[in-house]
Amino acid sequence: MALVHELAPGVFSVDSRFVDGKNGIVIGKRAALAIDGSNYEDEGAAMASFIRQNGFKPDRLALTHGHGDHILGAGPLAQGEIFAHALTPVEIGKQVPGWAARWEVDEAEARARVIQPTITYQDELRMDLGRLHAWMFPTPGHSPDGVSIYIEEHRLLFAGDSVVTGIVAAIGAGNSEVLERSLYKLATLEIDILVPGHGEVLFGEDQVKDWIRWEASYLVSVREAVREALGAGIPAEDVAARIEFDEFIGDRLPKDRNGMPKRHLNTVAKIVEEEMERRDNTSHRSSQR
Repeated sequence: MALVHELAPGVFSVDSRFVDGKNGIVIGKRAALAIDGSNYEDEGAAMASFIRQNGFKPDRLALTHGHGDHILGAGPLAQGEIFAHALTPVEIGKQVPGWAARWEVDEAEARARVIQPTITYQDELRMDLGRLHAWMFPTPGHSPDGVSIYIEEHRLLFAGDSVVTGIVAAIGAGNSEVLERSLYKLATLEIDILVPGHGEVLFGEDQVKDWIRWEASYLVSVREAVREALGAGIPAEDVAARIEFDEFIGDRLPKDRNGMPKRHLNTVAKIVEEEMERRDNTSHRSSQR
């Protein structure tokens, strides 16, 4: 049974057992909104039950992005409209072959099992739930379709995986420089409560800003170290091992939880890949002059 925590009047975080995940529920005067639907259907069902207990149907679901751990359990919440960024159907489609292999079904069946957005937007979407308002806007980088959802009355942000407090910044499907820009954008907002995609909820504007800025600075410092190593002639495949967890993360995150050193190595490897691609593009442009 997913644990529901009231963070502010009418606004709740919902724990997921997948890597300290966080989903959300907003109960307005006229309607309820679920935010993400977990990796597991029993957790999505618990969210739907909670919404019904508060007098509403689970017929509004907003996705922060289309990764499996945020949508695979969302079937019980998909009883009406599903709101997502315009790129979310594309990101869902990229994962279908992997799901088909895991479930040992063909791709058509795998695709049919997964929810799809019914309403998409490119720039932003604002929703009046009665007494509470949700503002959805792009914060890509972790994933090209990433959005955050701001509950204006409580200065509360559901960040999806654009901000994570229980793992290092993950950019496997995105781009570190894009995520960095999104983080600096979020740091300009007035946020009193931050609900990350994974990890503990943060309270207090100072603590929220400190964490968001640290996450951005982590990406910056790793990128600088990668560029320095490549510039010194270290082979790309050897760079990640030189950018050590203790130096770049320290005590910000527990080393013995959620496979953190491996997650750090994955982030570093992704930034190495980005830098090699940037160098190739620069070399290609120079050769065309």
